[in-house]
Amino acid sequence: MKPMKYSGYYLVATGVIHSLIGLALGWNTLIEMHQDHWFSSTVLNGQMLFDREAIVWFLLSGFFWILFGIMLQKALNEGFMPPLSLAWGFILIGILIAIIMPISGAYLFIIQGFILLLGIQKIKKSKVSIPE
Repeated sequence: MKPMKYSGYYLVATGVIHSLIGLALGWNTLIEMHQDHWFSSTVLNGQMLFDREAIVWFLLSGFFWILFGIMLQKALNEGFMPPLSLAWGFILIGILIAIIMPISGAYLFIIQGFILLLGIQKIKKSKVSIPE
């Protein structure tokens, strides 16, 4: 249970790392968007500018993980037990992304999924009562 106790913080850290990598790798693209005054800066002459769309979604997903981590940590602190589907979802998503992008942070989701899975199973086993 102890590692699961900090699962929200692990997600926050994942989101921060993701966002910092996005800022570092996408800085020039963000500068170009700023020079185009942000509004509708991902489209030029009706055509989507993929590098600009990609950095927006990359940063947005990092921010999402930060928010989700904060919410999960608050819930855990109040005694919430996450569903097994969250643990398995992290593991499955991590594996799929690791297959598609082997050089990525997908492994963090696999690890976080197993931390949740083991923590949830440990709690469930401790709550099982033995009939007399």
